[in-house]
Formats: sequence, structure tokens, C-alpha cells
Amino acid sequence: MALATMTSQRGQVLVFVALALPIVLLPAAAFAVDAASAAAVHARLEQATWSAAESAVQQIDAGALRAGRGISLDQRSVESVARDALAAEDPNATIERLAVDGLYVTVEAAERLQLPLSFLGAPAVKLRAKAMARLTLGYESPSSFLPFSVSTL
Repeated sequence: MALATMTSQRGQVLVFVALALPIVLLPAAAFAVDAASAAAVHARLEQATWSAAESAVQQIDAGALRAGRGISLDQRSVESVARDALAAEDPNATIERLAVDGLYVTVEAAERLQLPLSFLGAPAVKLRAKAMARLTLGYESPSSFLPFSVSTL
């Protein structure tokens, strides 16, 4: 009689594991899918934000340069180029803040992501990225490692 009770309990443990395991593993799998999706979109957003800042910082104010006021950035061109560059790389992203400070451009962008499974928590998340680019002014003298070109004519 004791032997019969022991074998039936082994079967109960097997049934318990078969029922409890999906309850633990399904949320973990859903979280993994949501996290991977969010990481991929965030990486694309960071790349697009960096590209927008890098493109925008190259917009030199030609009028100020010709007038002898030195090198400065054209605010309107910076904004236009940053928006176009961000839209080209990530159409779902929006610029939340764009700042020009001297020869520095800061772009802060955001994107709302609808999670594919949203099994745990909110069905959507807002991702943010920030990039800063600086315009550097060439070099003062040629590199000492490169010889000057010499004409042999």
C-alpha cells in the first residue's frame, strides 16, 4: 500500500511541474522579446540622433563668415538639416530639443514604441536619445609626417 502511494505522488509532481513551468517561462519569454525589440529600436534612435547632430553641426553661416564675423552656425539651416536627417534615418522619431551653443549642436530625440507582446507592464514605452556634436576648425599646419608635394617639371 505504501508503494502505491509513493508512485502516485511522483506523478503529481510531474503534473505540477508541467503546469507551473509555462506560468514561469511564458512571462520570461515575453519580457525577452519586448526587451530585444526595445533595444533594437533604441539603437536605431541613437544612431539617427547622432547622425542628425553630425549633419546639423556642419551648417556654417556663410554670410557671417564673409562679413568677417568668424565662423558660426546658421540656426535655421541647423534646425532644417537636423529634422531632415532624423526623419531620413528614423521616420518615427521626433526632435524634442535642439540647441545651438556656439559651435556645439545638441539634439535630443524621442520615439514611442508599441511593445510587441506587452505581457508585463505598459503596452508602450518612450525611448530617448541625446547627441552632441562640435564643429572643429581644421588644422593650423600640415602634418610633419607627410612630405610636401614637389613638382619635378
